Amino acid sequence: MRMDLKQVEIVLDRYWEGNSSLEEEKQLQQFFTYGEVPEKLKIYRPLFLPPEIEIQPDLGLDFDMQVIGKIQPEKKKKSLGVWKIAAIGIILVGLSIGLYKMDKNYNDSSPVVVNQPISEDTFDNPRAALAETKSALFLVSAAMNKGSQPVLNIAKLDVTKNKRLPNQKNKKLNPKN
Repeated sequence: MRMDLKQVEIVLDRYWEGNSSLEEEKQLQQFFTYGEVPEKLKIYRPLFLPPEIEIQPDLGLDFDMQVIGKIQPEKKKKSLGVWKIAAIGIILVGLSIGLYKMDKNYNDSSPVVVNQPISEDTFDNPRAALAETKSALFLVSAAMNKGSQPVLNIAKLDVTKNKRLPNQKNKKLNPKN
């Protein structure tokens, strides 16, 4: 039995009120599944389609291009992985060659005597050694004092600020003053 638009609207009203029979609901289902549905009733169509009929969404004309565009970067990622592996291999080969040459040079050198002193005294006179040490420490001290001079200037500025603005700290601590 074919339903016209006026009958469909009457049965839909009864359906929304909860007063429709199973037979009327089957008629609605047949109307929305097989019939030509007017534009104003198309919003109700998914509600009355049987579960085995699946509505395919309109994917658009550029859907294929979007999918291909998302697939292409994955191929580039795979090629970067190959380059990373190759770079790690080159680094490992370079390190092994370097370690081999370093080990070869170490084995070819003369053996180290354990009890031999590492360095010898450069001064025969202890007073000359003391004078040279004092001279070196004086140079280090002069460089340290030169670097601490700007810090002393900041301390002087802080003292001057406290003299000129004695209540500044109180205003910061107690904003009501």
